[in-house]
Amino acid sequence: MDELRDDIWKNHPQIQVVDFDIYSMEILNQCENSNEILMAVENWKDVHPLLKIIPVEWKYTIPYGILYSTEPSALVNRFLKAVKKQYKAQGNN
Repeated sequence: MDELRDDIWKNHPQIQVVDFDIYSMEILNQCENSNEILMAVENWKDVHPLLKIIPVEWKYTIPYGILYSTEPSALVNRFLKAVKKQYKAQGNN
């Protein structure tokens, strides 16, 4: 997202970019209520009933990760260990 934002700032100064710290329901509602555009991933297509995602094919990519509590439950820990094991089995560090 940062690379796309920087490209817009550099090459499209007529577009006003608004930064925020984290995606939240407040941000999604603000987008809907102000009739603004929000950059988001296609997987979020159902995250807000009044917003619509239009897929685009740009050269920009967004890394994914897994969010979890700083004190995960035993079940979440088990899942994380399984993901880590699969990740390493695919030759990743």
